[in-house]
Amino acid sequence: MTNSTKCTIPAAAPGARKSRGAALLLVMMILIMMTLMLFFNARMTAVEQAISANDRRAKLAQHAAEAGLSHAMRFFSRNLRNISSADTGGWLQGAGSDRHWLPCTADDVTLPCSAASLAADGRADGFSRENVFYYVEDPDAETLNTFLPISSLVRKYDNSDPPVQIDSTDYRVQALLCVMDYDQDFFEAGNPNTYAKCDASGTPSGIHFAIRLVSTGISDDGSAQTIITQTLANVEPGGGPPSVPIMTYNQVAPNGSVNVVVNPNAGGVGVPTSIWSRNYVFIEESGSGSVATCEIEEFLDTKNPSAWRAWTDSQGVQYNTCDSCVCPDKEDQGALTHTQSTEPARKFFDVVDEDPLYPEDIFEYYFGVARTEYQLVRDAADLVVTDCGDADTSWTGLVWADNYCDLSGKEVGSATGPVALVTAKGVKLNSNSIFYGVLVITDPTVPASEQGIDSIPASLNGGPVVYGAVMTDPGAAIFNGGFTVVYIEDIVSKIHPLIILGNLAGSWSDQSTFN
Repeated sequence: MTNSTKCTIPAAAPGARKSRGAALLLVMMILIMMTLMLFFNARMTAVEQAISANDRRAKLAQHAAEAGLSHAMRFFSRNLRNISSADTGGWLQGAGSDRHWLPCTADDVTLPCSAASLAADGRADGFSRENVFYYVEDPDAETLNTFLPISSLVRKYDNSDPPVQIDSTDYRVQALLCVMDYDQDFFEAGNPNTYAKCDASGTPSGIHFAIRLVSTGISDDGSAQTIITQTLANVEPGGGPPSVPIMTYNQVAPNGSVNVVVNPNAGGVGVPTSIWSRNYVFIEESGSGSVATCEIEEFLDTKNPSAWRAWTDSQGVQYNTCDSCVCPDKEDQGALTHTQSTEPARKFFDVVDEDPLYPEDIFEYYFGVARTEYQLVRDAADLVVTDCGDADTSWTGLVWADNYCDLSGKEVGSATGPVALVTAKGVKLNSNSIFYGVLVITDPTVPASEQGIDSIPASLNGGPVVYGAVMTDPGAAIFNGGFTVVYIEDIVSKIHPLIILGNLAGSWSDQSTFN
């Protein structure tokens, strides 16, 4: 008889079956929640990526627009002398290839003119659309191009042959010009009629102007752009025109005949000055040369009017000069300081010598920038020459001579177009030399405190005539010849040796709508 065993699996209890069903439901709910979370996260990621991409493109456009402002400022700085000039080569000419400004009209609602408000809007805005000009590359072109001839300085290309540009981030810059009608001599606080304003005539009354830049930055894919504006204004960092005919650090001990026509108001109204020096000026000492100072009327009276030169300035005022006149040697004839033997020598108060307040650095005094930054002045010059072999009456504005400047027998500049001549390695004028402007005898490559006397040759001998002023470094040779310096304020004030552009405070704007 065989015994057998049976294995019986007990049936699951009703509670266990219910637990397995609940677990399955929980797992399914978790899976659904995870799916929903993944879907939501994917959507959020896509939105974040889109936002980031938009932000990137907006920033690219913003940076490009800012770069456009910087590049445009450099462009105008390199053309500073011509921007608001109506003379030959100036951009405000009525005709010719050099003309680049056209007048805006009140009904022009396109950029750049629309970046200036209408006068009727009553906004506190110096740029009135009816009184400003907009830049064009060629005013005679059938289709006017109002963008400045500048482009991005950096381009990105792929490695193909030939390379293909793969980054088209760019900027386009337009400009408005305000030619200011302003005369600081007539400025009156509280009187709006004396404030600076834009002049639509296109005939500058001075050197003051402002430029509103309208820079449009474009992202690499062209889908985003930013428009920003910035106003530039020109400034002169220097101390203005020299107020004294002769400014020299060294002593003055002439052995020839020196005639100086004073600035009658250099020390204040009615206070004349002829020579200003840190060191001693020999006048009353035995053996001194013949020195005489006087005012312009007494100077001209020493010759018949047939010997005078007459010229008229831009305001219609007539002036007279005289190449052969001298200052009188007697006090009753108008002599101020003199060493003539007809009367006892007199050093009058128009000679200011041994003055500790005399500027330490004549270069910084006149140009307004440190001597170490002289390259800025040289770069801004209207003309840079190796020497003065070609000097003539056509020279005007700031001229920089790198080497020795021999002006023997030359007439340089004119009464209506004077020169500020920087002679870095010395200068010579003789009996036939006539110079209009400011003669700056300086070597800016050597600190003033390290210069030795006579390290910069300076020869004014034989009776040359300077209509304007003479300024010298400590290293300039001591004046010991015979010459004439005639101070004429209208001549020295016509010269603007260094003009720079700067951002007008508070003028930056990212306004994007214009009308």
